[in-house]
Amino acid sequence: MDNDIQGYKCLCCGSPLVWNAEGQIWKCTSCDNTYNYETLVAAQQSEVAAQQSNDQINWNEYQVSDMINDMVSYTCPSCGGEIVVDGTVAASRCPYCDNVAIMQPQVTGMIRPDYIIPFRLTKEDAKAALRKFYEGKKLLPDRFSEENHMDEITGVYVPFWLFDCETAADLTFDATIVTRWRDSAYDNTKIDHYLLQRGGTLRFQKVPVDGSTRMDDAFMDAIEPFDYSGLVPFNQAYLSGFVANKPDVDVKASLPRANERVINSTVSAFASTVNGYASVVPKARSVQTHEGIIKYAMMPVWLLTTRYNNQVYTFAMNGQTGKLVGTLPVDEGKYKRQMWKVTGIIAAIVIVLTALIGGVFR
Repeated sequence: MDNDIQGYKCLCCGSPLVWNAEGQIWKCTSCDNTYNYETLVAAQQSEVAAQQSNDQINWNEYQVSDMINDMVSYTCPSCGGEIVVDGTVAASRCPYCDNVAIMQPQVTGMIRPDYIIPFRLTKEDAKAALRKFYEGKKLLPDRFSEENHMDEITGVYVPFWLFDCETAADLTFDATIVTRWRDSAYDNTKIDHYLLQRGGTLRFQKVPVDGSTRMDDAFMDAIEPFDYSGLVPFNQAYLSGFVANKPDVDVKASLPRANERVINSTVSAFASTVNGYASVVPKARSVQTHEGIIKYAMMPVWLLTTRYNNQVYTFAMNGQTGKLVGTLPVDEGKYKRQMWKVTGIIAAIVIVLTALIGGVFR
């Protein structure tokens, strides 16, 4: 298994190279020498050429059973230590010498990505974003910022399927126009209903669906969008210094989510063409999707976990744009006081309205 693992080495001292998000270069962990893309690729040209010879993907035969593995053991080429990882891990670090390790079988053949968006934000950026995320949270326990302990910050390349397609849509909307007037006795409201039809075609490019069961779909949706101008052709050198998972959800299993996103976007796009109405509600629809093209990309995500009162809280940050989401603890005392305050305001409003109404009907 010695040849199944690959790391990128400094051309000067032989120490591991890692991707430096701040400088957008590769940096040696020992002598601080830096390398740009052209230099690194030239140095690794023979390995990359051999690797690219397997870049054939038959999407029609892409099955989940082909992609899920058990735990796998690799031998570190630097110290000889054993690295045991889940079969879906494509890059990791040696637990003995901290050598950056790229699991070669996981990034060649039919699972090689088409694109990657390199990390643009650093671990320090992620820490700062989390501290800012705490600010202004009124129900957060007062001591959370002081007493929570950062358990782990991990840069992860998450696998995404990118769907291109064209939709042909035929939609019907129920639209209303509301007219209000007042006469000597009453306030009057008239609601007119209109049946509107819209139809046409839309082209979608790179509709994202994450392909990893390890990642919370809600988190991944929430940290979107990624800026696709940052997409570059995949090169495994970008994995240096980060964890990377291959997909364990195949294309067919991802299609329902992709179709849902495409259909919802189609309905919203045609609904936005209806103007001048008080409300527009979809009544019937027929959306046909065709000319589908699917690409595989790896997106940068910082995962942060903190511990407070023996509870673990997880956060995810877009490693390109900095958008961060997560869950925070709630101070029960603050929550109850807030609820009592809201209840009191509602009660006061009810009392005022009751008094006003009572005065009108005397």
